Parts: sequence; structure tokens; C-alpha cells
Amino acid sequence: MQFVAALLLLATAPQPAANITKPRPRVVSGGGCRITGDGTTLGVNIGPNSAMPTVALTIGPKSAMADAMHANMAKFAGPGTYKNEIVAVYLGKTALEDSYIGLGTVTVAADGKSGSFALNDGKSAGTFDCGTAPSK
Repeated sequence: MQFVAALLLLATAPQPAANITKPRPRVVSGGGCRITGDGTTLGVNIGPNSAMPTVALTIGPKSAMADAMHANMAKFAGPGTYKNEIVAVYLGKTALEDSYIGLGTVTVAADGKSGSFALNDGKSAGTFDCGTAPSK
């Protein structure tokens, strides 16, 4: 009986989703959001393909390529606005096709689970919702 209740809870749990408004509208769901074990970095990966999520962003010092891209190395501190964070939006079938990657501004809303993103070059923007507040 507990197993069935757990499955029902999982089935009704809000799914992560992203609404890309620029360069063209697209809504995707699936994926997840996670905070590193030490609480310093938030990773958001939303989309149906876990190997290449449609929207991927990272806030914090443990971001892959942070040094090479001169990204902000400040620790994730909860809701707020974070500038010069790594943002990637993949709209094509491969990472090289129709992709928008660079530094941008990410705002995490007061609910701690949703927010917005916009690349500094203005080529991509949208919103995200982790479904539930990310955990470690």
C-alpha cells in the first residue's frame, strides 16, 4: 500500500518546465534541478532529453567551464538575481545546431523553485520552474 501511495505522489508531483520566449517560443518539461551537497551551486537542467537538456543553467562556483567562460564564481545564496552565470539553450537536434550558450542573468524567484534567464547578448530568454524547490 505504501508503494502505491508513493507512486501516486510521484505521478502528481509538479514536473520541471521551461518556457523559452526568445529566440522563438517553446515550452519543454522534464529534467530536474539540484543544489550541490555543499549548497554552493544550483544546477537547472530542463527538457525531455537528459543528455542534452533544452535549458541548462548553473549558478555557483562548481559550474562546468566557469573559469574558462569568466562566469560569476559567487556561491548560490537562494532567491535573487545572479549576473554572468552560464546559460545554455539547445533548440536543435545536436549541441552545435540552433544553440544559444553564454553568460547571462538568472533570477531565482522568492519561491526558490522558479525564475527567469536571459543571455547577455539578448539572443535567448525565458523562464523556468523546477516544480519543487531544489534539494541537495
